[in-house]
Amino acid sequence: MASRAVKNLRTYIGSVYYMLTVFLLACVLTVLRAEVAGVFVFAAVILLTLMISGDVLTSALPFFLLNAMLFKCHDSYDVFVRYWWLAVPFVSGLVFHFIRSRKKLVAGPSLWGIALVSAAVTLGGVGVITAPEYFSGVSVYHTLGLGFGMLAVYIILSTHMSEHDGQPFSERLPLMMVFLGAFACFMIFAHYIENFSMFLRIRGILDFQWRNNVSTLLIMALPFPFYLSRKRFGFMGLGLVFYFALLISGSRGGLIFGTVEFLLCLLAVLVYDKKHRRLNLLLSAALLVAAAVSIGNSFVLFDKTVRRIFSFKENEIRLGLLTRAIGDFQSNPVFGRGLAYFGNRDIHESAKFALCWYHSSPFQIIGSFGIVGAVCFLFQLVVRLAVFATRKSFFTATLFLSWAGVEMMSLVNPGIFCPLPYLFMVTMLFVAMEKQPDARS
Repeated sequence: MASRAVKNLRTYIGSVYYMLTVFLLACVLTVLRAEVAGVFVFAAVILLTLMISGDVLTSALPFFLLNAMLFKCHDSYDVFVRYWWLAVPFVSGLVFHFIRSRKKLVAGPSLWGIALVSAAVTLGGVGVITAPEYFSGVSVYHTLGLGFGMLAVYIILSTHMSEHDGQPFSERLPLMMVFLGAFACFMIFAHYIENFSMFLRIRGILDFQWRNNVSTLLIMALPFPFYLSRKRFGFMGLGLVFYFALLISGSRGGLIFGTVEFLLCLLAVLVYDKKHRRLNLLLSAALLVAAAVSIGNSFVLFDKTVRRIFSFKENEIRLGLLTRAIGDFQSNPVFGRGLAYFGNRDIHESAKFALCWYHSSPFQIIGSFGIVGAVCFLFQLVVRLAVFATRKSFFTATLFLSWAGVEMMSLVNPGIFCPLPYLFMVTMLFVAMEKQPDARS
């Protein structure tokens, strides 16, 4: 009897109904403004999910939702550090699970790219950084998280990510990303509903601190409803909702790169979804006509975001950081200044336990890791492009677009230099891509 109950529970956890349950739970916590409590609730959900199902991918959605809620807990280091002791049972549970379910370690072609980047991150700042700086808490977290810690994550995911009860990645992962995108939309729409009187008064985009983070999640989720539309065309409408949420988020990167990615998603369905090609052509044409007709009225709504794109005052901090990145590279061209360098806080005062980012991935690479970093990150880029080139399909193209989206956002935000959730999500995307059939085999 007990074994049947466990089997039924495992089946439920691996189903879309479980995804819907954790999605609704996240929505309720957001409405109650209980994001801090929600972080601990979802940490318990992640651990229980992993223990019961034994499936790493099944626990991914609650993990993504947890991170989305964290975005609204900006500068809350002092709040969470008081509960550091709760990390002990959580980490112990994770270690126990992976020891209990240990397998022969597996790695794919991304291994050496991640290994070289890990070495570059670890060596960042050699020659100029002091020991207290290098071994500070914030430095250790980011150095491990972006370096050899993420290499370990990659190997664990490669080893333990597998099909659950015969359900392929190409069905499960897109649904998880759609639920994540739906929650990001819910967060944005809820903010507008809560502040509707202000919206009516200003008749423009509402400001909120977490707009860039939630937009990055939306950009990563955006390609997946388009992929799912190949079987259920109604998902196309959800893709339009995701794009609309990006536009009203007020994120400049979301507006620019979200539009680029949206157009690429339309192109992808035209190329790969032959069954609905005529319908997709009509829809794409209708959207372009609607955009052309409504551009004048739309500009009123998005005027503030557009003006911020071209405003020197709004971009002064970022431009200053880019200039500093060049100077920091010149001061130590081989290994850069390292992640623990906080000499640029006079331009941008980062939150507690956060790096003083350059807010642009190319400049972050040269400023923090120098020539060594540039070579290693370039090698990783070539490896990732090769992984996609040898596994081209609608599903892998969707994963590729999701990765391309976060890389584009990282041109103007910390993005992939945040170990959790963005780099972790990118790593998971490529593990899923590597597990698709290789055309050369």
